Amino acid sequence: MYAKFKARWREQQTVTDQKLSRNSKSIEIVKLWNRLNKDGLTPLTLAADLGQAKMLSWLLYERKKIQWSYGNVSCVLHPLDQFDLDFQKEGKQRPLSVLEVMIKNNDPKLVHPIIISLIDKKWKQFAYRILIRRFFLTFVYLLSFLITTILEQAPSETTADENDKTVTTDGKSLDFSRQIISAVGRFIVIEGALWKSAYEINEMCTLGLWNYWNSAGSIFLENFLACSFCFCIFTVQTLRLFDMQHETVILAFASLLGWSYMFFFTMPFRFTGPFVIMIYKMLFNDVLRFCIIYIIFLTGFSQCFFILFNGNERARIALNIESRMSTSKRQLNINKYRVDVQGERYLQVEQVNDALGYPKDDEANDDE
Repeated sequence: MYAKFKARWREQQTVTDQKLSRNSKSIEIVKLWNRLNKDGLTPLTLAADLGQAKMLSWLLYERKKIQWSYGNVSCVLHPLDQFDLDFQKEGKQRPLSVLEVMIKNNDPKLVHPIIISLIDKKWKQFAYRILIRRFFLTFVYLLSFLITTILEQAPSETTADENDKTVTTDGKSLDFSRQIISAVGRFIVIEGALWKSAYEINEMCTLGLWNYWNSAGSIFLENFLACSFCFCIFTVQTLRLFDMQHETVILAFASLLGWSYMFFFTMPFRFTGPFVIMIYKMLFNDVLRFCIIYIIFLTGFSQCFFILFNGNERARIALNIESRMSTSKRQLNINKYRVDVQGERYLQVEQVNDALGYPKDDEANDDE
């Protein structure tokens, strides 16, 4: 049906083009199979978005062009428009491609031999080379961050002088060369965080904030770890600038995030990728569910025990109940918490004294 309708449209379009050429009018008409619906999808990308694997496969083969054939061997050309990432045109929003829709929906049914061929060619041509280069740059950066952290956290040394007096020396002031290395390393760490932040902000502006955080898989992991690490680095530098506390805690968290970023470079490889994906799914599926349920129970029981073991709450509840009781009920033996001595009410308690005659539970006497 689609092929017949497409052929009919081409026949009518040929007649229309001839009429326009006679009238010397040049009007650019978008082809029927390239037109977008209200969601910005073409028939090809709509099939991918709906998860219609058979329809997608048929449309891909319907678009192909045979360059040459020799026996049962053929050289086939597949158009990359709507299929691969298109070039960005100024002033126009680029529609999603089949590859982007497949990654966004994360649907394994859409994996097609043609798509696998496209991904393999991208990987061999430029993706592997750029990924390895980024890996080494990140590794060198994290080593600089590690060395800088070790030098800045140098412990103090305690020595004895000639008069047997204890002298405490700050480890940071022992070696001038170490201070220079620490300063250079700090500059590299801050400069790297600034460069990465600018790169991520540019990506947010290009993709949009929603698409940036709505990504899945390794892209979401990379975005989350990169933004969190840069935020922690800037927070640490701000705390140092104003000489505030809690710098060490945030620096430790930044170290954990920074080295966790290396997982991003191990995900595309078969040797390490499945294990990283397994840990990622466990953290964001099983462990996350457990933490949510655990927090609910923890919050409920914490509030329960707080109410039960809070003296003010007990006093408030007891006074509320007692104020609503009649005098006759308060005089009943079952409700008596006091003793009457010569018409006066007293609270009777037991007290154990120590050898000096002071109560054992008297904390004031213990402090003295």
